[in-house]
Formats: sequence, structure tokens, C-alpha cells
Amino acid sequence: MTDKQETRQQKMLGELSRRKFLSYSGVALGGMALAACGSDGGTTTTAGASPTTAAPTPTTAAGATPTTAAGATPTTMAPMAIPTTTINQVTVGYNNPNRVLRAPLYIGQTMGYFEEVGITNPLDINDADDPIAPTIGGSYHLSLFDSDVLYDFEDKATQSGDPQGLKMININLGAQPLVLIANEGITADNLAGKKVGGGREGQVNEALCKFMLQELGLDWQTDVEFINTTGGSNDWVTLMLAGTIDATVAFPRHIPLAEEVGGSALYQDFLNSPQGGFGMLQSKIDEDPNFPAAWAYAWIQAQQFCKTRDNFEEVRRILNDEWQIDFPDTAFSVFDLDATIMTRDLGFDPAEMDSWMDFVAPFGNVREGIPWRDYTDVSGLHVAQEALGLPLNPAADFSSGSENVDNY
Repeated sequence: MTDKQETRQQKMLGELSRRKFLSYSGVALGGMALAACGSDGGTTTTAGASPTTAAPTPTTAAGATPTTAAGATPTTMAPMAIPTTTINQVTVGYNNPNRVLRAPLYIGQTMGYFEEVGITNPLDINDADDPIAPTIGGSYHLSLFDSDVLYDFEDKATQSGDPQGLKMININLGAQPLVLIANEGITADNLAGKKVGGGREGQVNEALCKFMLQELGLDWQTDVEFINTTGGSNDWVTLMLAGTIDATVAFPRHIPLAEEVGGSALYQDFLNSPQGGFGMLQSKIDEDPNFPAAWAYAWIQAQQFCKTRDNFEEVRRILNDEWQIDFPDTAFSVFDLDATIMTRDLGFDPAEMDSWMDFVAPFGNVREGIPWRDYTDVSGLHVAQEALGLPLNPAADFSSGSENVDNY
């Protein structure tokens, strides 16, 4: 590891964030688990992150204009013309079933944000667990990707001499919890020798599980029986509760399930990472170069609506009444923390992306020093941000940026 990479690692893996999960029965939650990265059913997307040294750069109050870069003075720009697209029917892959994280898909339609930019027909929303094949095959106009998955795929294709032109066009998920839960009687002290579920092989959650084991003083290769599990996080937890495995990587909403049977969370943390965003083929962008800007313009407004506390009840009502999406009290009780995962402006901090790539590289998710900037195009995002009067985030040369995620 180079000195520069080590510095990044220290930044990410040093002193824990102020968002550390000090208590799942704390003041804000009244006994409920923290932010959920999945719903009560369906297959979850893998969602990964890496610890940061300090708290994420605070954003302003809900609905306010975010800052440009860490420590910068909030500024606004004069709004420009609304970007529009000629593509009125959009097929989007979105394999994260978390109600809050999916809400912009539906809020954007109900509130008319998508229609305003020319997407006049209902979104065709697909939940394929692996978005690569349908995206590369042209079935999707764009799709939600784990950032490391997109970058690794395009990097390998490029290295093999067959680049596919897959681009990350924005980041909508900029923070992530880390959770390792276990059955009754299993503690960090006696986890050695036990069966630990690490999620799907080659996915972010596998790397995160290995990291959490390391943080607990255990070698995932020699100290535990590390088992890759298929399906989504609900499936992993079901295996644990059935006794097939003793512990598993999970999400905060799963902690009450473990506690109901005498189990507990062995590791809890919350951190910044530009872990997920929309990916799009260059060939699809070429069909209408205005599309990324139009999509970002609509999504930013929908996402900001969902992140504003005064709108939480209305978001719940719209999902329940207009889209028949059940939103039980247990899920709604952590709405604020779920909403924190979402970025305010679809931007990100390039330094955080550097750190995240450095973190997942040793686990095989990406190659060391992956040139992720080569596979990122934020030009459309910048058009949308300018049109909304927002600062450009990140900078066009990726020299600076901010992770605008704070919500609670």
C-alpha cells in the first residue's frame, strides 16, 4: 500500500464517526433499529461503505442548499433552463427494495418532476438482482449500481480491450451503516470457530463483513467459518435465525429480529461512502445527450422532497395510497435515518471515492489504483445542478466535492 493510500485508509478507518451506532434504543429511535437498507421483502442490493475519521461534512437544514466542498461557504447559482429529454418512456433498474431509498422513483412521478423534464410515461421499474446484464444488453436506460461493481466491470472490460462505455453519472446513495448480528449466546468473544454469513461472493457486503471481523480481532480466513450466502439480506438473516449460520452481515432493521430471539448486534457503525449511483451506457447517453441532466434534475427534486422531515408523512401517504406500497410503523420509525443515506444533490466527494476504492481493493472488489474517474461522467449532473441553482458537486476535474447526506 502506498503512503497516499495509507493516509486515505487512516482517514476512513480511524476514529469512528459521530454517527456510530452507540445505541439502537437511543433517543431518536425509542428502541427501534437504525437506518434500513432493505424492505421487509425482496432481494436487497449490496450496499457498502467504509468508515471515516470524522463526521461527514454537514449539509444545511432539510431542503436547503448544500455546500460545495468541505468547509466551503454555501453558495447558489442563478437557475438555468430546465433540461429536458426526448425519451418519454424510461426503463430503470433499481435493485434496492428499501422503501425510503426507492421513494424518489414514485414521488418523482406523483409530484410531476419526471413529467416536467419530458419523461411523460410511467417509469418501467425493474428489480433484477444484477443490473449489469440488462444494462449492457440495452434493456435498461439506466440502473442503480454499487459504485465498486460498476467501476470493476468497466475497468475489466477496458483492460481486456473491450470497453463497454458504462458510466457512473451521479451518486444518489452516499452513506451506509455497517451491521453484524448474531444468534443468542454468540458474542464477539466467542465468535471464533462459528459460521459467519458474508453475503454474496464478490459483492460489497462480503468485503464489509470481512472488515467487521477484522475490527473484532478475527481473521475471516482462519478464525471463523466464513460462508458466502445467496439471495438478499432477508435471506441471510433467515439462515441465521434458522441456525444454519451463527452470525451474518445485515442491516439495522434486522437487529430487532435478532434481539427478539435473544441475539444481538456484534458490530455497529455508520459512515460516509459514495456507495451507489446511477450507471448508464455511453451508447444510451448518445441517443439523447440531454437525458442524464434531465434525469438528475427530476431525481434531485424528488430526493430532496423525500429527505425533508416535514414531508415524511406525505411520502408515506403517497406510497401507501397512490402506489400501494405498504409502509408499516416499524419502517417509518427510521425514515429520518434511512433518508440520511441519500445525497441531496447527487454529488459526492472524490476523496471519499478514492478512499472507498482503496478500502474495497484488498478484498478483490476492484483492482488497486482503479481509475474510477475514467468511468465517471458528471457533465449531465452539472447541468441539472446549475438549473436548480446548486453548486457544482463534484468539481468538473474531480478535485473537490462534498458528501451532502446529513439529515438527522
